[in-house]
Amino acid sequence: MKTTIERFEEKIEMIPESGCWVWTAHTHDLGYGRMRVDGKDWLAHRWSYEHYIGWIPKGLVIDHLCRVRCCVNPKHLQPVKQRENCRRGASWAFQANKTHCPKGHPYAGNNLYIDPRGHRRCKSCAK
Repeated sequence: MKTTIERFEEKIEMIPESGCWVWTAHTHDLGYGRMRVDGKDWLAHRWSYEHYIGWIPKGLVIDHLCRVRCCVNPKHLQPVKQRENCRRGASWAFQANKTHCPKGHPYAGNNLYIDPRGHRRCKSCAK
């Protein structure tokens, strides 16, 4: 009978150019690898981190530094707070690059307000 690590390693493809270990088995709807160990469902990247690095502190999520959701290379994974994970993601970068609000007012000068959560707000729209 194969060990868990043997079963895990059968389901990854190492990509030399990026260093990613791509999960080739079952994936979650959002693209994250899934696996079952001792009757428990795991996200493959979390299992990989805990197996190779160690316990994930309570309240933290695993960020894929490589931005590849199906990557399970523990060197590409880092525990962070959810807010930091979102900040690093593509959607945050998209929002940060916006120069105008949805109604076309500039996010600049006297029209810009930073709310207590750090989000940019348009003063013209707030009136």
